[in-house]
Amino acid sequence: MARKKVVSKTRRANNEGSIFQRKDGRWTGAVTTGYDDNGKPIRKFIYGKSRMEVANKLTELTNRIESENFDYVDKNTIGNLMTEWLLVFKKNQVTPRTFEGNFSKFKLHIEPKIGNMKIDEVNTIVIQKLLNQMIEDGYSLDVVRKTKVIFNQFFDYAVQNKFVQSNPTLLTRVKSKERKIYDGENKYKAIPPEAREKFLTCLGEHKLLKPLCLCMMLGGLRTGETLGLMWKDIDLKNKTINVDRAITIVPKFDENGKITKRVTVISETKTACSKRTVPMPDLLVEALKEYKINQEIKADEKGIVLTDNSNLVFCNDDGSLRTYYGTKKIFNNFLSKYNLNNLGIHFHTLRHTYSNMLFEANQNPKVIQALLGHKSVKTTIATYNSVDKAYFQKATDVLNNTFKTQEAKQTQELEDDELDAELERLLKEKQERRRRKQQDFEM
Repeated sequence: MARKKVVSKTRRANNEGSIFQRKDGRWTGAVTTGYDDNGKPIRKFIYGKSRMEVANKLTELTNRIESENFDYVDKNTIGNLMTEWLLVFKKNQVTPRTFEGNFSKFKLHIEPKIGNMKIDEVNTIVIQKLLNQMIEDGYSLDVVRKTKVIFNQFFDYAVQNKFVQSNPTLLTRVKSKERKIYDGENKYKAIPPEAREKFLTCLGEHKLLKPLCLCMMLGGLRTGETLGLMWKDIDLKNKTINVDRAITIVPKFDENGKITKRVTVISETKTACSKRTVPMPDLLVEALKEYKINQEIKADEKGIVLTDNSNLVFCNDDGSLRTYYGTKKIFNNFLSKYNLNNLGIHFHTLRHTYSNMLFEANQNPKVIQALLGHKSVKTTIATYNSVDKAYFQKATDVLNNTFKTQEAKQTQELEDDELDAELERLLKEKQERRRRKQQDFEM
């Protein structure tokens, strides 16, 4: 009869609490976390597949118990902890729009999936599975990465406050590149070359939209930069525009992170690189001159000032800041009136068109980058250089011209060879006649 294996008991190490192996083979441990009102100890149990695993978990738990935040962390879910971190700490560290994006990602991707778990239950595997599921659900790689950043920043905060011993996000992985199926027809973001003249003709009949849209289409300005222009930024003599500010939409939140309203304000440009001076073509200069005259006439009628240096160029009739949504509504009505809806035109299309026209003229990408105010030339080339069938035809024409040149060269070489052969034949005939004549003479 086989002898029954006896597991020898060993003395437990410090901070291990009570560790023992259950009948089902699993290991469990317990540690006292506090005492109730009757003085009875409150014990917390830990489970694992090995003694070492349980011992490590008990060590971490013991360290947390010794911190002042244990009761607070133990009574709250990770959803509650992350919500408080976002509202109390994160909100004041970033811009309102960035906070809106962070809070939205937490509410959409994190809280519904793991919001009810305790913070010590959220390990590397839990976070990795959540990120993997987002990719499988079709979310872009950018959204997945930003969700991981939120996890990482929260757990850094949790480690600093001794909620946990380490940051489980550090060992998670998200692929570095996203595979996309290229479709040249769908990715073309500029106004097609064949439709630009029609668009400009229709603009000529609108006093506000003509100079406003030309600032984007012929100056490369963003919508917010255009609406934030002041007359002191316009140099009609030297034909330049100084981009120094932009309008932005700032969300306002209540104590629970819910947006109560959105306010349009003038702020800094999108990035430091966005501050720039861009040249104006004559068409844009003339449009702004004409618009300024119309504004002066309007100002005289209303008894107000609209064209001083400190006045907004594209303000409302009373001189107040024009909002993006109000301007967009005017633009959409314009597109409908002239049956331009099917071209897929929106405000940012005009900026893409500016970039594309420069690329079509074979301008240096670094120059285009500076004019657009991009931080990286990669953005200029990859995002703002749309490709359509015309590009493909140009490439084909280059090949055709190359092979035609080679063919002409080969034809010329062939003609030269034939000429050499004919000369050689004539020379041989001449030599043969001389030889015969010499023979006749000798006879």
